[in-house]
Amino acid sequence: MRDHPVIIGIVFGGIFLLIITAVYYQKDFKQSSITMGLTETVRTSAISNADHSSRLKEGELFITIDEFERDFGEKIQLNKNVKSEATYSFEYLKNNDGAIKSIRVYLDNEGTEYQATYKVNISDM
Repeated sequence: MRDHPVIIGIVFGGIFLLIITAVYYQKDFKQSSITMGLTETVRTSAISNADHSSRLKEGELFITIDEFERDFGEKIQLNKNVKSEATYSFEYLKNNDGAIKSIRVYLDNEGTEYQATYKVNISDM
């Protein structure tokens, strides 16, 4: 009889830890899925807006930045994890000859900022 308060305390402590762990992994899953969706959206937009006629060296990519950003905006609206009023901005890392080396996207979704970086290399496709 005197062990009942200890057992009840251990059970409640276990339930509390289980709830905290579940909330943590739920938030982690949501953040990971938004970041992965953001990276895949950048990748598909970059590949679909590639100027294949201007590729001189393997691994370099030339894109029309305005078309890429418009295409990205259309595709990110289809993402169910991102709200329609989310804002985003881009940074481009270019070679000396103007080829895109990488694209970084910053997304502000409901006050939380996410970023995704895509190293542009479609030489194996």
